[in-house]
Amino acid sequence: MNTNSSAKVHPLVTANTFWVMGDQVRKRGKLEGTAFNVIDVIIPPGSCTPPHTHASPEIFRILEGTVRIWSMIGGKPVETDAVAGDVVTIPAHAPHAYQNISPVQAVMMSIVDDDMIAFFEAAASHEAPKGPPTPEAIGRIMRLTATHGINILQAA
Repeated sequence: MNTNSSAKVHPLVTANTFWVMGDQVRKRGKLEGTAFNVIDVIIPPGSCTPPHTHASPEIFRILEGTVRIWSMIGGKPVETDAVAGDVVTIPAHAPHAYQNISPVQAVMMSIVDDDMIAFFEAAASHEAPKGPPTPEAIGRIMRLTATHGINILQAA
């Protein structure tokens, strides 16, 4: 038995919370000794990401609402609606996007690597957005995607 380690609880009240564009991100925990991070993503109705690719694989578990997942399968675009309880896996370099198609906020737990956390933290705003993203905010995010290895495939 390893007595040098023990389970660690990561209470919601201690989560580092910030916004990336319109979505709220809460850093919930990191698995020690790995690049695995758990985050919650709170997605307002209609909020989405544009189709994109990156080297980091991701796992989404839908906790609330309905999230439309866009991906490419066999070279053709496919949309699938994921609901509470569904798990979505995104392989490295796979084209994908998501959108909350619920009339209420959607919530998904995501497992992402340190590279994605670095992007989220660089893109972070510590204040909730007061409306749609401004052209300046979009330009800033586009510059950050380029420096973090995220390739935007088209505008949403």
